[in-house]
Amino acid sequence: MSKNKTWSFLKAGDVVDIIAPASHSPVHKLEKGCEWIRSLGLIPRVPEDLLDPQIFFSAPLETQLRHLTSALHSDSKAIWCLRGGYGSMRLVPHLKKMKPTTPKAFLGFSDITALHLFLNQEWKWPTLHSRVLSQMDPQYGESPDRRELVNLLFGRSPGVILTGLIPMNAAALNESVVSGEITGGNLRIVQTSLGLPWQCRTKNKIVFLEDVDERGYSIDRMLEQLIGAGLLDQHPRAVVFGDFTGSKEKDGKDHSLFALESFARRVHYPVFRGVPAGHGTELNHTIPFNTRATLITGKEGILSIQSGGA
Repeated sequence: MSKNKTWSFLKAGDVVDIIAPASHSPVHKLEKGCEWIRSLGLIPRVPEDLLDPQIFFSAPLETQLRHLTSALHSDSKAIWCLRGGYGSMRLVPHLKKMKPTTPKAFLGFSDITALHLFLNQEWKWPTLHSRVLSQMDPQYGESPDRRELVNLLFGRSPGVILTGLIPMNAAALNESVVSGEITGGNLRIVQTSLGLPWQCRTKNKIVFLEDVDERGYSIDRMLEQLIGAGLLDQHPRAVVFGDFTGSKEKDGKDHSLFALESFARRVHYPVFRGVPAGHGTELNHTIPFNTRATLITGKEGILSIQSGGA
């Protein structure tokens, strides 16, 4: 297996290519996101036909592929996805023909998990599971997770340290140190990857998972399938859960935690929850993927992850 590569830290004047590989986003959110990028001294580059909405998608597949190809081979230092939703997996089969010589910082989350998995596993790129551009409206101010992301992009921080993780099984309570590359992303997309060439590879890795608008039984079903398919049975070194939001039943009850706890009791490796990343309303901390991570287990878990930049 070839060694993982690194993306270059950004500096003032660098170009950031904006792509929309999944669902449509309102134009005003694109404009606000670009305003935020400019406030950092960076230059957002937006294709004129970025948004040509279809029923499910931001634009026709041919248009999305053209934008992605251009962004991968341009003079930009980073590629930022406008939003998630649905559609990124349609681009993955075409990526094999697009490989550039130099890695770039690649940002996004949720449906963008499909692209993360391909870039991490096939091209050995480290990527950033982070807020999408449509969430970077300057009116939200300088939240800790936005500040963290800026520090990562500009090389002001060597990585991310997440504290206060909650142990969910006996293996997590045992005080030890677990190390490995980190992978994962949106639970639904990780499930969708099963049987595909870009299927999530979990052996000897720390797996991060989050999701939104999935009721407890659906979360349980997805985790059950991932165990049965061999992704979450014996292979991972640990699993850490991020946010699971929008999971209420029709009667107002939320059984998502029950599903996560049931999973944790079944596996032999450490399982933690409480990573403030994903679809939460307050914070969405950046999780650098395909980089070295260290998890300190015990009554209060600590997850340290290298940035992937240089």
